[in-house]
Amino acid sequence: MAVLGIDYGSSYTTVSWINPRHGKPEAVKFNGDGSVKYPSVILGYNNGLVSGYQALNYLEEVDKLPSEIRFEMLANFIPSLKRILSPKGVEFIGDKEYTHKELLEFFFKQVKQLTNAHCGNEVDFDSVVISHPVDCEESTVQMLRQTLSASGFKEVKTQFEPIAAVMGYGIDHDIPEGQGILVFDFGGGTIDVAYAKKHLGSYRILCEPKGDKSCGGQDIDVLLYEDLRKKVLAKYNMDISKGNIVDLGMLNSCRRLKEHFSDSNDVHETSIVFVKDGRIITYTYKLNRDSLNNIISKKIAHAINVAKAVIKQTEAKQLKIDKVLLIGGSSQLTLVRQMLFEVLPETTIDTCGEKDIAVALGNVADEQIIIKESEKKVTDDDENDASGEKPSVVYNHEDDGVLTFNNW
Repeated sequence: MAVLGIDYGSSYTTVSWINPRHGKPEAVKFNGDGSVKYPSVILGYNNGLVSGYQALNYLEEVDKLPSEIRFEMLANFIPSLKRILSPKGVEFIGDKEYTHKELLEFFFKQVKQLTNAHCGNEVDFDSVVISHPVDCEESTVQMLRQTLSASGFKEVKTQFEPIAAVMGYGIDHDIPEGQGILVFDFGGGTIDVAYAKKHLGSYRILCEPKGDKSCGGQDIDVLLYEDLRKKVLAKYNMDISKGNIVDLGMLNSCRRLKEHFSDSNDVHETSIVFVKDGRIITYTYKLNRDSLNNIISKKIAHAINVAKAVIKQTEAKQLKIDKVLLIGGSSQLTLVRQMLFEVLPETTIDTCGEKDIAVALGNVADEQIIIKESEKKVTDDDENDASGEKPSVVYNHEDDGVLTFNNW
């Protein structure tokens, strides 16, 4: 039995497996350049559906078309199904109607096919572990399981993204017994924060995780897009949006610009191409770090407030935060680290070297997941926990892989 670990992200999806050559979790590589990130995008056209890089590359070309034609073609593009995912959801692509279940099943089948191309078609991936945000509705979790089953997996398990993240971090990092970690998972679509503590070789949750699916890297992309929109309007008297419809190609350029600011350089730029009065115009959108921070500061503060809600719980329970673990591409923005340092000035703030694939790796990590269940009795070992406090009761959930929290 071969197991896949899937981190289905709003912007990108990453996949891991246990490589039999060394017996350790390893990321699956997509595309010809060896990328470990597969775009979570879907495009509909006359012959059906395409996803990933094939769909994303389409955005690079449509900007060169007149606006009316461009927006008509972009109407068939779904940039982030995860953010709108609903068991009753329906999308109209061209002259066809697709349910969200059908789109999701198509996407997972593509991922499974590409995974086999990387790992070898002789590998039978009949089991999968997929993670999800902490505030994901149970109906959506059930939908994930159903579509993965329909995609060819016989066994489907789920777990919370922050827990998978700390498990992925623990693969190549020593996490001492009793260490408390605040997981700050700031991805494309959500902010998820959890407090995890290592106890007897496993991870336990001593506070209620918090999340917000209205706060993610894609929201930052929109803020940059609106700044770009104002600048193009001022210089060319042209609105890059059509009414309230966002130009997804230009939004994608803003996303790339944001990602550049994860490095140490303070100035970055990207080229925007559009057509005006029959002429192709190339506009250079340039930002320095201070300008970027001014644009995104309120959204970053929103994410920090989610973390503060968990930190408040740790303070009430006298739990020590030994380390903050930054996971997800948006967590690498320097303003995130600055704001977290203001809240926790005495705490180490670390990032996983595999920040983009930590969750996927954690989904197949050989660690036991244990979570809280108020009905079970506290063991003698728990009462003598090194932290000095009576820890929350935890249990193994083996029925279907769903992690639940009750009566915090």
